[in-house]
Amino acid sequence: MPVIFEGLSAPELGRSIGQWVKEHTIAVAERVLQEEVRRGFDSQPVVITDGMPRRDYLQVRPFGRIEFVARTSMADAVRWALTELQKKSPVLTGRYASSHTVMINGAEVQGNIWVALRNVRPTDRVQIVNPQPYARKIEGATANKRTGRGKRAALSRQARSGVYRVVLRALVNRFGKALFFDFKYVTLNTGIKVWGKRGPRRIQRDQVYPALQFFIKPISLSN
Repeated sequence: MPVIFEGLSAPELGRSIGQWVKEHTIAVAERVLQEEVRRGFDSQPVVITDGMPRRDYLQVRPFGRIEFVARTSMADAVRWALTELQKKSPVLTGRYASSHTVMINGAEVQGNIWVALRNVRPTDRVQIVNPQPYARKIEGATANKRTGRGKRAALSRQARSGVYRVVLRALVNRFGKALFFDFKYVTLNTGIKVWGKRGPRRIQRDQVYPALQFFIKPISLSN
């Protein structure tokens, strides 16, 4: 009697190979991580799956990529940002360059900044703010990132592209795989008011100040 061999169809074969590659990628990634941890690598690194930070590595695509990136300390990122802000600050009296202030959850850090930053929790909001009244004008551009309204020329020729926005881009490039960063204008308890518009009316509102915000990315090997 004839023998009929029924093998996998082309689509089934493709899925089978893809699944094998995926499982092999996961197994290799887990083994390499364990080996590196024994050598002193971060035991709870940031997981990057197919280019997506914090995505479950078990969801890697066939022929995809799994990366484990050592966590960046908040203190290191803030220290680096402060140095860059001072380097890029326009200098006339030096007051602006010396006024970059570290805050945690809306309050200026008192005492040792670096000890406080080493103890921040994932739910904490860390900011660097410049409380000088003209700090917003130095940023130029706009106070409304969504609408783009309020565009103006930068105040200082020494910082035509602003200061905080420039450092934000550098922060993302340097530490973006381990921490979240954002730029926004914030109000402070200074009592300073400025004139602005609400529709056709002119009103007084609180002065706003440029701020860089730092957030810890949740760390886990699966989401």
